Amino acid sequence: MRAAVIDGYGGVEKLEVREVPDPGAPGPGQVRVRVRASSLNPIDWKLRRGSYRLVLPAKFPKILGSDAAGEVEAVGPEVTRFEPGDAVFGQTAIRQAGAHAEAVLMQESALAHKPEALTFEEAAAVPLAALTALQALRDKGELDSGERVLINGAAGGVGHFAVQIARAIGARVTAVASGRNRDFLRQLGAERTIDYQTEDFAADEETYEVVFDAVGTSSWQECELLLAEKGVYVSTQAGARQILDVAGTTVRGLFGEGRRAASVSVRPDAADLEVLARWIDQGRLRPHVERVFSLDEIRGAHEASESGHVRGKIVVRVG
Repeated sequence: MRAAVIDGYGGVEKLEVREVPDPGAPGPGQVRVRVRASSLNPIDWKLRRGSYRLVLPAKFPKILGSDAAGEVEAVGPEVTRFEPGDAVFGQTAIRQAGAHAEAVLMQESALAHKPEALTFEEAAAVPLAALTALQALRDKGELDSGERVLINGAAGGVGHFAVQIARAIGARVTAVASGRNRDFLRQLGAERTIDYQTEDFAADEETYEVVFDAVGTSSWQECELLLAEKGVYVSTQAGARQILDVAGTTVRGLFGEGRRAASVSVRPDAADLEVLARWIDQGRLRPHVERVFSLDEIRGAHEASESGHVRGKIVVRVG
């Protein structure tokens, strides 16, 4: 089968599309998926560059890609929710990756039936980014209806889902992105927008129950004063600084301080995918795909994602 492979860390020149060994038959709890489309996330080019080599060392050759949408080819023992021919979407484990290929083995627990309202390309844009947004707002931020949330990086992959998910929950959204995205964010459901190119969102006079940094460019120290009395700052970053912030605010909570910091690390989860699929089929959630590349154009897809100015998601058509 054909796949996008790297044989070492480096720039886009390290990416090569070539024939690789077939993943084989699914084992217990696994589903073999014929991949029709995958999508790009920052984790893909960061893994390629070696940014996570200390915590996620790659075994080469390495097939990148976590998001997949396609059709079930075979199911392993103990699989009960799918059968060959089903249209599905989901996310591989970050350590596994492997979705930028014509076929991939995935855990049943990380797959859901593809929303009928979406094409394979659109469905491939959903899993990692939308799961991150859902788990950040619902689980880490405990966002509730009527509460206020500020989302930094609101026009990007995670951010544009976060705006819509917050609205589906019933929250009031302030979205931070470049000025060119103002109308886009309003259409997604943002009540207010802040242009980070001309305004410092950390100096906003409003207070929020949740501040979600979907791009990891701010800090707890910068955003603490934006929080309401029991507000939560959630970041997609999980480095040493964030660990110290989470630990420090947890200790402060023991002495009555209500504001706290949290960090989100996405968790593949079929039940959460089903929540997202239901919202999609109800018209409450929609992925925005800025551009679709072919598998042979994988280097261009990485360059586009790495530019940092993508509205929504970049998708790779595999099938």
